[in-house]
Amino acid sequence: MAVGREARQHPRYPVDLRVAVSSKERQLAARTRDISRSGVCLIAAHAIPLQTRIEIRMVLTFAAGGHSEPLVLPGRVVWCTPLFGSYQIGVMFADLDRERARQLQILVSILEGAPSDPSDDEDTDRHRVDPDDPFRP
Repeated sequence: MAVGREARQHPRYPVDLRVAVSSKERQLAARTRDISRSGVCLIAAHAIPLQTRIEIRMVLTFAAGGHSEPLVLPGRVVWCTPLFGSYQIGVMFADLDRERARQLQILVSILEGAPSDPSDDEDTDRHRVDPDDPFRP
C-alpha cells in the first residue's frame, strides 16, 4: 500500500511543458513532469532549497501552433531530490488569487480531457509531449 498515493488530494496528470522558475535568489528553466490542482513536479538542472517561494511561468503550445497567455503560479518547494544528473522538485501551489486559481482549473480540465469552456469546440490536444521524456507514461 503506497501511503503517498493515499494522501494525495488531487490526481496528477503527466505533462511536459517548458517553464521559467523564479525566486528572489535566481531564475532557471525547468520542465514539468506532472501537475495537479495543488502542485507540480518539476525537472531542473539545479536544486531549489526546501520552503523556497517561487513563481512558475508556463505557456501552453496548442496543436494548431498557437500559444496561450502566460500562466504564472506561485508556489513553495516541498521536496527536492537528485535525479540522473538533474533534480526533481515538488512544488505546492500557494497564495493563488481567484484568477490564477481559475486559470489552473482550466489547465487541469484540459489535461483531464474535459472542455474548459462548453462553447469551445476546438481539438482537445492542447499540449505537446516530448517523445524522449523518460517520465512519459
